[in-house]
Amino acid sequence: MKQLYRVGLLVPGNAPPLEDGALLVGGQRILAIGSFKQLRKEYDDAKVIDYADYVMVPALVNAHSHLDLTDYPIWAKKVGETEEPADFVDWILQLIRVKRTLSDTDFRSSIQHGLSLSIASGTGVIGDILAYLPAVDCYDHVSIAGRLFLETLGQNPEHKDQAYERLCEALSYEVKSDIIKGISPHSPYTISADYMQQIYQVCSSKNIFCSTHIAEPAAEVDFTVAGTGLLATKFYPAIGWESFVPRGAGLRPVSYVANQGGLFNHHLLVHGVQLSEEDIDLLASRRMAVALCPRSNKRLNVGKAPVGRMLDSGVRLALGTDSLASCDSLSIWDEMAFAHHWFGGALDAPTLFYLATLSGADALGLARDYGSLEVGKVASFQILKPKSKVAKSEVFDYFVAPGCDKDMAHVFIKGKEEFCTH
Repeated sequence: MKQLYRVGLLVPGNAPPLEDGALLVGGQRILAIGSFKQLRKEYDDAKVIDYADYVMVPALVNAHSHLDLTDYPIWAKKVGETEEPADFVDWILQLIRVKRTLSDTDFRSSIQHGLSLSIASGTGVIGDILAYLPAVDCYDHVSIAGRLFLETLGQNPEHKDQAYERLCEALSYEVKSDIIKGISPHSPYTISADYMQQIYQVCSSKNIFCSTHIAEPAAEVDFTVAGTGLLATKFYPAIGWESFVPRGAGLRPVSYVANQGGLFNHHLLVHGVQLSEEDIDLLASRRMAVALCPRSNKRLNVGKAPVGRMLDSGVRLALGTDSLASCDSLSIWDEMAFAHHWFGGALDAPTLFYLATLSGADALGLARDYGSLEVGKVASFQILKPKSKVAKSEVFDYFVAPGCDKDMAHVFIKGKEEFCTH
């Protein structure tokens, strides 16, 4: 049976907001969108579900998450790792120490927790990084859609074949959901140049989506340019990689990745904090997408991405929460609110909403089915109940106001209600 959802204000994400709007859903797909009066007349056999005083928006897109780290705050406290890291390298080392204490059950429970929190915060599409590859089956039968980037790394040439074998084994697993597997060569400072080239060649030739952390801390620039800085002098010795510190390539991170064959169109870069004008021009010329994680960047004190310049140049942008190891929540609503404040006028409210919806879906190569409420797309949407009436002209400002997610009443994924506050 068809359902006709009526709302006081419908924000489709690809068109202006519509007052007294309606969405017609059949199965998992959107069949029609328009005014309630018009659609009620045309589809008088549909079941009407009336949210007349509510706001409807697409399910949000979290383009970069690490759901296997959702329970990190609990783990860190349990093992006594409660001291605030002094810098980015200290944070990574703390993360490694904590992860070494964990079991298979810990990671699996963490992923399930992260999936639940994501849906409860209105997210319907994720770009998730999975470092613990044996847990790939945790994404079976989940309602949420997206890309699952299987992480691989390593500098020791003797271990490269083993790492690739583990990656291929996880890639061969057929996930029983709308989660599509991809690969994540972690970053320019955690994977050897030849292994990175190998992964990029596989991804580009086989059309496998890819995601790489890039230009996050300033130390990464020191590392790729000159083989110096805290990553070389502090991080590598701490994990037993001191003999694998590469000679500087004389290239900043973006050019370094380009030199390994990494700037292809189905490659989502993450962070993009340490970008020069030339870096941005190169990314724009290749029509690259970058997932911004401003709350994580603030927490780890790595700087602020030059979003205004990226946007003006045509770099495709999305929003991500990163992990609960470096962020307070998995809510893209929270990310939008923080970004609106932190980036000031560089990203206005309508642009941030676009990054959290259609642009995020585009960055993940999923805009054909997700990111906006359009006929033929998957019926993934959420219903908000504002504490007071929101004017059509003010709705985007409402979306970026802190606490907007507290007004969320219902989340529908693929036409089925997955979360309700009452």
